[in-house]
Amino acid sequence: MQELIANLPLYAAGALAVGFVIGWMLCYVERPVAGAAVLAAAGAATAIATQDEKRRKGFFGWLWRGYRTYDRGAGWFDRIGWLLGLLKTNAAVSVLVLGTGAAVTYNMRHDIFQWWNGLETASLPDVRQTTNSTVFAIDGHDKAGRRGSFDVVVLNKSFLWVVGSSDALEKDGQIIPRHQTASAVLDDEVRAALADTREVIAVGTASQEGNAADETARAQLRAQRAAQLVVNAVPSNVPIWTLNLGQYRDPCTDCESGGTSWQRPFIVIGVKNAEPETNIGEALADAMTGRDRLPSPTSYSTFNLQRYR
Repeated sequence: MQELIANLPLYAAGALAVGFVIGWMLCYVERPVAGAAVLAAAGAATAIATQDEKRRKGFFGWLWRGYRTYDRGAGWFDRIGWLLGLLKTNAAVSVLVLGTGAAVTYNMRHDIFQWWNGLETASLPDVRQTTNSTVFAIDGHDKAGRRGSFDVVVLNKSFLWVVGSSDALEKDGQIIPRHQTASAVLDDEVRAALADTREVIAVGTASQEGNAADETARAQLRAQRAAQLVVNAVPSNVPIWTLNLGQYRDPCTDCESGGTSWQRPFIVIGVKNAEPETNIGEALADAMTGRDRLPSPTSYSTFNLQRYR
């Protein structure tokens, strides 16, 4: 008993650690990878997901799950051995404390795993896939630390600004007739993504070809054209902005090599929420920086946000 009292904090910490490991190995259920909608859009990621799914099925699936469980627990064996060596000086007290810690931790497993999963996904954007677009839910802060939340709607590679044009869009390489453009790019799912936004930002981009000044001006005209398309898709009291990102200028060795069309996507952004007096431009620039599959402001020649309506 004196041994227990003298080393109670160490015993308690060790018991909780062992209990956590036991709870983890008994109860852990793998969840789908965050951002699976984005990964599904990539061929390599889809192949990996398909292989994983096959492993989970049938007899081999049982073997795979057993291996994964062993792999998760193997790293803890040395730690547990050290702890048991520390506790062997009083076997009865060790069994009592470890058993209590394991039971308590097991009963807390749902809260523990929810906290763990939250840590894993905190830095990943929420991503939704629609028929023609990907919607990225992202947050950013202005220079004063005020927070803004955005839904960035990026149409898939079938929809692009026509190279050399300031207002024409194409689908699968074919120019969309002007009177059909709004219905083609702003389908029901895109409109639903913008339905509850406080403000809308229409984005203009230009690819790396051509004179920088000319292409920056072209990107501004494209932003204005996108704003024209959005006008009838949102309520009349919703403010609309244009965001001119200018010309793409950042060499990218890992990007697609089959042309530069990916540098001029069609993008609209919904401002979902913002703290009072938030500088929307600064918060959006911060939110878009360093995101996979989103244009980074540092990769384009400008970042000019203007009120359209």
